Amino acid sequence: MIVVGHEELARFIRDALIAKGASVADAGVVADGLVWANLRGVDGHGVSRLPSYLNMIERGEINPKAQPRLLHDRAATFVLDGGRGFGPVAMIQAIAVATDVAHTAGTCFGLVRNTTHTGAIGRYAQWIAERGCVALIIGAGPAFVAYHGARVASLGTSPIAIAVPSGKGAIVLDMATSAISNGKILQALANETQLPTGTTLTKDGAPTTDPAEAEILLPLGGAKGSGLALMFEMFASVLAGAPIAAPALGPQKRRTFAQNSAILAVDIANFRPLVDFVGDADALAELLKALPRQKGFDEILLPGERAGRTEIARRKTGIPIAEKLWQELAAVAKAAGVKMPVFRR
Repeated sequence: MIVVGHEELARFIRDALIAKGASVADAGVVADGLVWANLRGVDGHGVSRLPSYLNMIERGEINPKAQPRLLHDRAATFVLDGGRGFGPVAMIQAIAVATDVAHTAGTCFGLVRNTTHTGAIGRYAQWIAERGCVALIIGAGPAFVAYHGARVASLGTSPIAIAVPSGKGAIVLDMATSAISNGKILQALANETQLPTGTTLTKDGAPTTDPAEAEILLPLGGAKGSGLALMFEMFASVLAGAPIAAPALGPQKRRTFAQNSAILAVDIANFRPLVDFVGDADALAELLKALPRQKGFDEILLPGERAGRTEIARRKTGIPIAEKLWQELAAVAKAAGVKMPVFRR
């Protein structure tokens, strides 16, 4: 396993994106998002995504010059169109708008449409929570998941992220409504490991644990996961006037990668003093962590707690990269004419 410092890895990602036509600022935003995921152990949304981003630029699916546009901007709501540019660039702008409006109006609901891959949405919810708001973000995307009972891809992995501030940093829940994420499949391919049973199907709809054969994901909790995914598509896509699922499943058979998101930011101070909220959040967290544990549990963890510890460790020791991914990055470096990351070991 090769280990790379987070700053050096971010430099490499920026250089590769700039070589493909991205601005320095936009390349920095995308690099920060990928490295954030790697730091927190969400490696499937980290630098492993870089080759696919570059391929999407090459195919014209990502416009590296596109800039987000506000289509609807009212007292406490907005719609932002990503223009098929970098998803993280649109999302960073959207959460900044949502937070500013929430601090003024008390709450803000926004829709982000027509973006490409947005990365780990927990990053954006955490950013909002660190600024004194409660955050809820849901996403809709291309069909990778079989609707409950179906054997074909029907809906997106449809993630949800909820974050609140606490005395020890934001508490962040970040999860997909599929039984497994595409990122985890990429990790399994890179690490040559098997997938958990009951998480994926082959292209023919047969159950599989082989990441090389896994093409269709199963919903988390069966009907519950697919029900959430359906409602996220309604909330984030249909409401925004940018449906994803129907054009993919219907006669159009549209295959262009697209994502939409819905963002809710609530200013805590609009309801009660922030310090009091944080005190109550800390008290509840401490009570939960002190509960009697089941056999086999060494500790009771809060959402995002393990990822936070991983981030602290990886900022010191570096980010591990599997040999197969390292070779892919070497191919990227050669094609883009950029310097490979300097590794520690």
